[in-house]
Amino acid sequence: MATSTTANEPVLRQELLKPEDVVALIPGLTVKLLAQWRYERKGPHYYKVGRVIVYPFDRLEEWFEGLAGLDETDEH
Repeated sequence: MATSTTANEPVLRQELLKPEDVVALIPGLTVKLLAQWRYERKGPHYYKVGRVIVYPFDRLEEWFEGLAGLDETDEH
């Protein structure tokens, strides 16, 4: 699914996911919870263009891997 990217690769050349795509990848996650995290400025990195929200797949993957070993009381 993900392609290999470098830190200097333009964002628009990366795979971008809509919130619905993100919740399909992570069991138990909801679009509503993603919206709450955006409001609270936590959760995975995203871009907003007008009303369109997109998540770069590579950044989502990095965020998810960073959750390993965290318990429910830790910040996301």
